[in-house]
Amino acid sequence: MPMIRVREKHQITLPKEVVSSLQVGPDSYIEYFITNNGVFMRPAPIKKVRKSIFDYAGTGGKQAYSSAQEADTFISSLRDEWNS
Repeated sequence: MPMIRVREKHQITLPKEVVSSLQVGPDSYIEYFITNNGVFMRPAPIKKVRKSIFDYAGTGGKQAYSSAQEADTFISSLRDEWNS
């Protein structure tokens, strides 16, 4: 029976066949359940939440426009360039 070594800080490395079976990769999450017979693992169903465009409002720093009118003027000038 294959074994997994527990490291100094309680870390383990999952064998390649476990990673393949679970279909997980870097930055994935695994759920685990402790049972009477051992530990059960499965990929965690992490739902990525899309940020609202409004979460980025005001993040332009020094390049931000001083007014909505200034931003609108700039966007209009770009549209004119694209359409010509």
